[in-house]
Amino acid sequence: MNDKPILEVRNLVKNFGALKVIRGVDVVVKKGEVVFLVGPSGAGKSTVLRCMNFLESPDGGQVLFHGKEPGRSEKELNIYRSRVGMVFQHFNLFPHLNILDNITLAPIKCGLMSADEARRTAHQLLERIGLADKAAAYPAQLSGGQKQRVAIVRALAMNPEVLLFDEPTSALDPEMVGEVQALMRELARDGMTMIVVSHDIAFACELADRIIFLADGYVVEDDTPTELRNSANDRIREFLALRHM
Repeated sequence: MNDKPILEVRNLVKNFGALKVIRGVDVVVKKGEVVFLVGPSGAGKSTVLRCMNFLESPDGGQVLFHGKEPGRSEKELNIYRSRVGMVFQHFNLFPHLNILDNITLAPIKCGLMSADEARRTAHQLLERIGLADKAAAYPAQLSGGQKQRVAIVRALAMNPEVLLFDEPTSALDPEMVGEVQALMRELARDGMTMIVVSHDIAFACELADRIIFLADGYVVEDDTPTELRNSANDRIREFLALRHM
């Protein structure tokens, strides 16, 4: 694992009007790491993730990619987002496009691949996740687990260096969670750098190199899963106890 950070947040601040949501958060992620952001609802986990991808504009602090702040023009942000992809809780697939077109749209539009290259890549990715027969299907014809796996390979089609996951399994029926988690395990084994917001503490403890616990807009603790489970912090101990950890 490379010692230099690939993605770094320094003293991040985000307010929504008078509401102070993020109050000076620091996050450092190295290449190949899997880092989970956990904590109670309202802690600011998803807001930190959205600021990392500039879907929300930080009110203070810095987001650094390979040590540099991304430019904020539309063109510069599109380039950045091709390197730092995002997978959403509710899939965000285009309902009027079939699965193949959902996957190929961004690589073609951003000029990363020709149409033929994008289609070849999409078919390879669909084969990888066992959905090669769904290329011509539309999102409404897929299960929730299938939609989320397509959303992940849509992000992978951009050949990103980092993937951000915002509650990737929380909108799924319980029997569909496993297939998405299996794909995430495979990506971790392949060395993909991932930052994951999740309420699934058991999965976080299984997959994460580090877990960052947030509460009230602050980082309370940043530790390995083992260290977090043995934390002396009362807030963390209560949180884990509620989840029978």
